[in-house]
Amino acid sequence: MRLLLVLIFIISAKSLAQVGIGTTQPETDLHVAGSTLVQEEFETTQLGSTDNNDVDFKLITRLTNSNPVGEINRLNVDNLTVAPINVIKYYFDDVDGDNLEDIDLSYEADRYLIAISNFRYIGAPIEKQAVDNHNRPTMGNFITRVFTAPSLNDSEVETWHLQIQNTFLDPESDEEIEYEITLIVYDRSYYRELTPIETNLAGSNTGSVAAPDIK
Repeated sequence: MRLLLVLIFIISAKSLAQVGIGTTQPETDLHVAGSTLVQEEFETTQLGSTDNNDVDFKLITRLTNSNPVGEINRLNVDNLTVAPINVIKYYFDDVDGDNLEDIDLSYEADRYLIAISNFRYIGAPIEKQAVDNHNRPTMGNFITRVFTAPSLNDSEVETWHLQIQNTFLDPESDEEIEYEITLIVYDRSYYRELTPIETNLAGSNTGSVAAPDIK
């Protein structure tokens, strides 16, 4: 009789440890059949450790752009071409002069966000020159930026483009110049694009801006 009670207790404890949502037969500690919505807070305890032999991980995220807000979604890494955040280093050499006016990076603008993290000019020193009839010599002014424009391969698709250019000076075309630049590529589906903030400083060099609503 005592053995039977112990077995019943173990089975009951096993059943209580597994919670099913949308199913009466949970197969793990939390088994959700269907969609899940978390509208306030979503907290977990400390995650367990892993090693190189652990495989088949899935990332659970809370969507802020779902209707209603708070839908829980599973990231299937098997269907991704890029990770949520990607750091990519580009090298450009054998450049004509110093101007990269328009390099199509081929990242679709509606799927990705691009940011510049680092830039390095490699090559002969730029000699100061007087520009536009001014007596004061200058080394010019480098522009490094990314922007969206129609794809050079398909004008109906907006892609991210890169510009690296000295707007005042051009070294001799036979000078050997290299560029090294690091780009951070974000998958838009995991980030919320905030409303632009415009501030009129009324001709001043100092001021303050309103903090964005990021709740």
